[in-house]
Amino acid sequence: MEAKKQNIIIIVLAVLTVALIVLLAVFRIPQRSVAKLSSMSDQKKVNVYEEKIDIDGLEKPFTIFFVADAHLCLCDERDEECMDYCESRYVDFMRDSMGSEENFSLVMDYVKKQNPDLVIFGGDIVDEATLASIEYFEKEKNKLKCPSYLLMGNHDLLFNGEMLSGEEAEEIRKRYDFIRSDNNGYNIVKYDEFNILLADDYNNQVCDNIGDAIEELEKEQKSVIIAQHVPFVPTYGESDLLLRTNDMWGCAYLDYSRVLMGEHANLPNENTSKLIDFVSKKDGLCDLILAGHIHFYHRDYMSEKTVQTVTAPAFERGVIKITLY
Repeated sequence: MEAKKQNIIIIVLAVLTVALIVLLAVFRIPQRSVAKLSSMSDQKKVNVYEEKIDIDGLEKPFTIFFVADAHLCLCDERDEECMDYCESRYVDFMRDSMGSEENFSLVMDYVKKQNPDLVIFGGDIVDEATLASIEYFEKEKNKLKCPSYLLMGNHDLLFNGEMLSGEEAEEIRKRYDFIRSDNNGYNIVKYDEFNILLADDYNNQVCDNIGDAIEELEKEQKSVIIAQHVPFVPTYGESDLLLRTNDMWGCAYLDYSRVLMGEHANLPNENTSKLIDFVSKKDGLCDLILAGHIHFYHRDYMSEKTVQTVTAPAFERGVIKITLY
């Protein structure tokens, strides 16, 4: 009799499992829940997504790690007005990802062991621009033995739950002076065989002088890698990125994403349109776009040759490894 009961229980559990899988497939479990389950399944594993790019004339492989969306939530009495907000966010990340600070530290330990040639931090490294979070980031960054650059995300200029602008934003930006290297909204990191454009887009549009960057890149005629915070709506081939971002973040109306740049999203202004045109050219210079912001991994195309790779968030131990060869 006991054996029969056990068999019945096993059958019931199997049926429930199959039913759950079917329901998730039909109704699409929200991306946030998938990420949470993945994060909790292995609390020490770093989730590495790899991209390989063929660069003409490169004599030896060059390795880049792209890390975004750590959302560090630390605060102390120096930013007393932010303490309540940071505490509530800290609890959220402890619940959803086992803690953003610990996970970011695990990512940095992993990246250090890989000994890359370059690390790019792709924005939203902190959840608010508190001194405690920025100092924690600096401590973890200093584990690295290679050059590193920081892009500004929307949360990097958030203070007490509000997005800063104007003089207030410029004052907060000074807190990042130990790593910032942008030239009024962009920076071009130059190597013999390729260039890397670091594009500031924390307000869902690229900087006003991005045309100067594009002109400089076109003059040099080298392969280009672009790093930014907010992804583009893909412009080549089939993509489910709009659907997936709407599943996770909601939308104002059908087929509109509020977390992307491009058509059916945050409509590009003249400057953002210039960059989209540059990366979408057939046989253009751009080989790879790196982005974050949407909190899940995704890979698509802006042209036949231009790959856009979006990293999973560092608060869930996500990172992209790029090998140029």
